[in-house]
Amino acid sequence: MGKILRFLLLTIFFLNGDAAEENSFSGLVDISSERKIYLECQGNGSPTVVLVSGRSDRASIWKPVISEVSKFTHVCAYDRPGTVTITDQDSVIASRSTSVPQPTTPKDAVADLHTLLMATKIPGPYVLVGHSYAGLIVRLYASTYPDEVVGLVLVDTLTEQLFDALTPKEQDLWIRLNSNYSKELDRYTIQERLDLVASFNQLRSASPLHPMPAVVLTTDQPFDFRSLIAQGILPKDAPLDFGPILSQVHLKTQERLAQSLNARHITKTHAGHYIHTEQPKLVIDAIREVVEKIKTSPSK
Repeated sequence: MGKILRFLLLTIFFLNGDAAEENSFSGLVDISSERKIYLECQGNGSPTVVLVSGRSDRASIWKPVISEVSKFTHVCAYDRPGTVTITDQDSVIASRSTSVPQPTTPKDAVADLHTLLMATKIPGPYVLVGHSYAGLIVRLYASTYPDEVVGLVLVDTLTEQLFDALTPKEQDLWIRLNSNYSKELDRYTIQERLDLVASFNQLRSASPLHPMPAVVLTTDQPFDFRSLIAQGILPKDAPLDFGPILSQVHLKTQERLAQSLNARHITKTHAGHYIHTEQPKLVIDAIREVVEKIKTSPSK
């Protein structure tokens, strides 16, 4: 009875937004007979903003953003399987979503997100906001379901263009850098691991995105991997200037991404890779900009 009641309440929230003061919800959603995904939503209005975290980060990483965005539209965030929160006390809080076999790819994440949105009847259209690895997810989602997505905000996102612009040796170093998984986290969850080569191939073969309002935000802090070389995470023969080289390639390919989307490109972020936690107002304002453009533009 409790499960049925929860479903009915959730349906009422999402289908009758005008009758409810706020489309708020937090909890586990059944996406199959064996799997649940944690979802939290706040606010009211359209379009619905969906916040998609980078690799290993739970929905809670968006806490500085979600409460402010909820003041001007409906906004949701969710836990992908294998993600975690690491507190200021270095304790680990595992994903609230059911674990799945790893590694995964953006195609897997797109399938999960679409099933989640359909299961909860969260009203579209959607503005997708992706950080880091999730940039691949939201772009592939927009390509796969073009009628559902009307805007994008990309927060220092990963791109296949970045990988393609590296030399073979630099690609090997980059794969090693981004395949550095903490064995400590295995105590808490089947941590999220990525098949990076397959991920890039999925984006290369995806259909082009239709024109839509978009903003790209890029870190303006240079990468410095010297400590990673000293720790052995990167090999000792890795060039000491690999960080600056990668920073330059990242900026150039972010500019190329923004141009391909006809997006405004914000480069003076005064933040590292986690712009949404270091400078949340920049991300909030970018989301507001995209939402307002959608509200004032003619319907498709």
